[in-house]
Parts: sequence; structure tokens; C-alpha cells
Amino acid sequence: MNKEILVEIIREASKSGRLISGKELEEKPLKLKASKIEKIIDELKIDEKTKDIDMIRGKVEVYFYSKDYISNTYRDVLYNLKEKNIEETIVELVRMESKLYPRPTSLETFKLNPFNRKDIDYLLEKILTTKEYTDIKSVEASNGARYLFSDIYMVLGHAKGLCEWVEVGQFENP
Repeated sequence: MNKEILVEIIREASKSGRLISGKELEEKPLKLKASKIEKIIDELKIDEKTKDIDMIRGKVEVYFYSKDYISNTYRDVLYNLKEKNIEETIVELVRMESKLYPRPTSLETFKLNPFNRKDIDYLLEKILTTKEYTDIKSVEASNGARYLFSDIYMVLGHAKGLCEWVEVGQFENP
């Protein structure tokens, strides 16, 4: 087994913005079981040249990635999307942006990679009516653009003001 090939496959997947599953690696020219790959990854983490290679364990699958190409936040988004937990992924991202920056999150974000959701209106209604997500609120700019924010971390006025500025104000005030 050539560890360099394994590392290269994982880094290439990460460069293209995706996690690679153990199942995918089993099908590659390596033909190794995921459990064997996990042991190899543990060895690679110790080596200075390959310490960027890491893994995250899902309910059924194990995913591998390079920390040099995928941040922890993006890894978490990709992981949750792989695990088919789209509503929770959206809510976590909205909460994180509301807390960290603080800013509301455009619904347009979820139409782009890695989300690629055409059903965002359906998901939005589902999120806004789920008891565990009562802190998630929707706000709209005067041009009709919709955003989400968490009222745990932001007040409505601040979210609306930022939403309006991003969508309308910055273009009217050069």
C-alpha cells in the first residue's frame, strides 16, 4: 500500500472542496477497507509531511479530508450535508454567522455550492415551523431578498439593517 497515493487522493478531493468517504477510497485503486485506512490516517497525523490529513466519523460512514484545503467550519457543513441533515446544517450556519460576525445569512447562500438547494423555500418553511429552531427568524430587504438570523445572537433591527445595507444601501451610497 502506497501511503503517498492515499494522501494525494485525499488532498485532491479536498482541493475540489469535498470530503472523500471510506467507501469511495475502498473503490479506488487502493482497495483497502475503511478500517485499515483509519489506522493509516492515525499514523499520517504524526508525520510532519502528512499531519494535514484527518477524518470525521459519521453515523455510518467515515470521511477523510486535508485540513490544508478544508476549514473546520466548511468540513462541518460538508459532513452534515453528507449525513443528509440539511435543516440542521442550515440552522447551524445561520447561528454561527449571527454569533461570530454578527450578520444575517442570505437564502441565496443555500442555492450555491456545496448546498445546491432548489427547495430552499420548502426548507425555510420547515425550519421556521420546527420547535427546536424557534430562534431562527426571517428578514427581508426592500428589494425582496430574504435572509435568516438567530435572535439569540442578533436583534431584529440589526439583522434588518444589515440585510438592507447589503442588498440596497451599499449600491446607493458609493
